[in-house]
Amino acid sequence: MGATLFRNKLPFWALLLSGIATLLTLNNYQLFGLQFTFGMSVALATLFLQRRLWGLVIAIPVAISTYILWGEPYAGIVYILEILLMTFIRNGPGGDRSLRRGTIVIYDFIFWTFLGAPIYYFTYAYLANYNQEAAFVIAQKSIVNGVMNTLIAYIIYAAVTIMGNRRSQNRESISIQALALATIYSVIVFLSLFMADRLYGTAMNLKAKSLYQEITNFAAFIFDDMDDRVPSKLDFTLENELKQKNTDTIYQSEDGIQKILYNQGKLRHQNFPNDFKLETSRSRLSRNLYEVAEMDGASINLYLNNTVKQDKLNEYLNSLWEIELHKDGKTLILIKPARQDFEIIFKFAIGALPIINSTTMGGIILSIIIGYGLKREFLTVLGKSTKNKINTPTEEAYRSLEQSPITEIGGFAKEINRRTDDIKRAKEKIEELNNIAQQQLSTAGKIQQAFLGDSSDVGKQPDVSLFMRPALNAGGDWYDAFDLDNKTFIIVADVCDKGVGAALFMSVFRSLIRYAAENWCAEESEHEPLDEVISSVNNYMSTEHEVDTMFATVFIGCISHPAKRLDYVLAGHEEPIFINSKGVQQNLEVTGPAIGLFPEAEYTMKSLFFDEDSILVGYSDGVVDARCPEGTSYGYQRLLDLVQDMQKRKISAKNLKNEIVRDLDAHMKNAEQFDDITIATVIL
Repeated sequence: MGATLFRNKLPFWALLLSGIATLLTLNNYQLFGLQFTFGMSVALATLFLQRRLWGLVIAIPVAISTYILWGEPYAGIVYILEILLMTFIRNGPGGDRSLRRGTIVIYDFIFWTFLGAPIYYFTYAYLANYNQEAAFVIAQKSIVNGVMNTLIAYIIYAAVTIMGNRRSQNRESISIQALALATIYSVIVFLSLFMADRLYGTAMNLKAKSLYQEITNFAAFIFDDMDDRVPSKLDFTLENELKQKNTDTIYQSEDGIQKILYNQGKLRHQNFPNDFKLETSRSRLSRNLYEVAEMDGASINLYLNNTVKQDKLNEYLNSLWEIELHKDGKTLILIKPARQDFEIIFKFAIGALPIINSTTMGGIILSIIIGYGLKREFLTVLGKSTKNKINTPTEEAYRSLEQSPITEIGGFAKEINRRTDDIKRAKEKIEELNNIAQQQLSTAGKIQQAFLGDSSDVGKQPDVSLFMRPALNAGGDWYDAFDLDNKTFIIVADVCDKGVGAALFMSVFRSLIRYAAENWCAEESEHEPLDEVISSVNNYMSTEHEVDTMFATVFIGCISHPAKRLDYVLAGHEEPIFINSKGVQQNLEVTGPAIGLFPEAEYTMKSLFFDEDSILVGYSDGVVDARCPEGTSYGYQRLLDLVQDMQKRKISAKNLKNEIVRDLDAHMKNAEQFDDITIATVIL
């Protein structure tokens, strides 16, 4: 934006900005009776936005305006020195960097503190012959005025740069440090001035009320004495009183006859048209006093002396009050010097300006500390790298971050674009690998289901139905059912963990148990050696695969049809539900630990008898631990109640299994299944 500001119609822009700067100088703002001008803010903003001598071009009419305003060249000379120094810095090799970092604001503050203000002091004290106190106030004021102009200019520069940035490669920018410095410094400076102005306004309001009360009390004395006392005595008393107050007084009776009670030679109010000008609205004290008097039906105006060719403060010190009061048709006109009243304003400025400048000094130190600290924190949080340039993505759906006019954020945008591009490529690679993994998991799940088979290896008696739903594509639960020598074997087991790893170990456990059962239980015997079957598998897994620490909980049952007996081993697994034909539950005992953990672990076999239509339900912990969206588990008791209720209906093993699955899904609703679910139902 700064580079293109004067690209076209340079004379027009220079003329326009010079006019704005001149108007801002001539139409000044008054505080503490001092004039604050803001034309230099336009010149400095122009310099910040455009290199070379354009700031000086705007500063020249500002300097001329100060001479018109005050009749002295000193302020204009200091302004020219300021713009020359700032132009040298701006056009120097570090000019762009000082703008981005905001240090140019600090340079200008240093100029006013150590060069501008001292020049003001010495010129006004020794060339303009002001008293030392007045010169000191003017020097203090110059620091405040200079700081305000610089801050306004930098705010304009920052706003134009941020809002007008076109995201081109050749762009001006500012830093986080500069924004923080300018913001905090501006808040401190303008807030301190605002508070001082409010305090000054309150003081002037109180002073106006006090002054009006003093005037009305004195006028009441004159009105009373003019009515009641002997004229000779009255004249003597008033003359002494009015002489002390240095007040010209005119008394007008009800019949319109005027009487001059006191004057020093020629009445001063008769010179108003020639030597004085009406300026009631220019001073806050005179405005307040006018408003207070108007509410009481009186009139108080301020007249400034045209012959005083110095600053406004001296004009006020040589000014006059014209006071017109009324009582019972009589009029009293008082004309008195305002010097004593405006000296209070001068003293207020003497006390307030050093405090404001001290606050300004503290503000710039604080803003520097916070600005640099914020920059370090910003860099720490987001990081910054000058390596690895970004690659422009080709996909239309992907957009790079637009460059910011803030320096650090612009650099971060490049780095974030580079890293985002890396993440995008990594994401595509992950998605590719994930698709492959999903295909493999899906294949593993299909293989596992085929590996588990169904109840086709079991005859018509008993009635068996099997179900397994893994939490992932493949799981660690398994079931098995097969007939061997007029006996039916039922197995429900659960390998620790889930997923492909658990599924692999599941296949090992299942194969070993089935192989051992077919070898140890092939011959007829009164009781099947299921304990030896489980012990052999445990010893193998706990020794050969000890480092894998993979174990399984197992329920294995052998149903002997002729003897109507169930032999079983319950190795750390959930207790199956066993109900006789009358609906009475029979408990199964745990007969050993999970297999695969402890070599030489001891296992025992237990037996119980059943009658026709008894029910056996084996399951994994994924059934009773299944949770609803509110977090409540399905639970053993609910499963038991359901089986007992279904037994009364004389249903098949398949229907019983389906009813359990339906009730389980109704409990879970849309909650995520976090464990494998395995169910084996047997109608004996």
